[in-house]
Amino acid sequence: MRIQHFFYNDVSVSFNENHYLNATAIAKHFDKFVKDYLKTVQTKEYINALARNLSVGNIVLTANDLVVVRQGGIEQGTWLHPKLAVNFARWLNADFAVWCDLKIDTLIENQQKTTALLPNFSDPVAAARAWADAKEREQRALVREQQALLENQQKSEQIASMESYFRNGISPFEFVKGLNGVNALKVGEFLIGKNWLYQDNRTKRVKSYARDQYLTEETTEISQHGKDPFIAYKPVLLKKGAAKLYEWYVKGNLPMKANWNGEFTQDKAVGL
Repeated sequence: MRIQHFFYNDVSVSFNENHYLNATAIAKHFDKFVKDYLKTVQTKEYINALARNLSVGNIVLTANDLVVVRQGGIEQGTWLHPKLAVNFARWLNADFAVWCDLKIDTLIENQQKTTALLPNFSDPVAAARAWADAKEREQRALVREQQALLENQQKSEQIASMESYFRNGISPFEFVKGLNGVNALKVGEFLIGKNWLYQDNRTKRVKSYARDQYLTEETTEISQHGKDPFIAYKPVLLKKGAAKLYEWYVKGNLPMKANWNGEFTQDKAVGL
């Protein structure tokens, strides 16, 4: 099976040569499970209707043709038929559903263009050239696949390293203080530029874009003798936000100190 890898918001998304989607891998990104989607009444009805409408003459499709489970290797996971994949994507996230729909359209369109350009195999020269071109495309696809696997491995290692350091209730400013070389004083402005925070007088508040995705916000009422009480706000890092910050760190995107030694390390490990 030839696998193609694409990226949606830095997350690897895999399609096979028949444009089936690896649902298992992308579901993890949205903290969901394919089995929960497949067991709903609406999904079962949709799969049955899809199988009926895609069946032609003596070719009768079943649910097993639309939902393919692979065990082991790079093919491991639950693969969904392109039309079912879009329905599944809607269940995950509206923005991802649009991306998935457009990506599948592009894959099908490119396949149709390739088919239309098939060479005349009765011509030995054209056939030889087509064979050489196919081998070259196969080699490039293999290189891209290996690069994607390497990137996924690096991301997994980054996440494991981040999780050993992250603890609940920590602010983004506290988090970066333990990362070697980061200029913690400039991280606030950096996160404002990333649309995570905004300046409210002397306080940095969480923007709606990042709220409940990368950050949440704790409020505390402060009472001082002889003064009116006031509310203090603290941006609190969520696990996904910590992963993103750590990714920016190892890519060298965070503001760094002038005397940084160039090593990406953390001061100590703090259990989750």
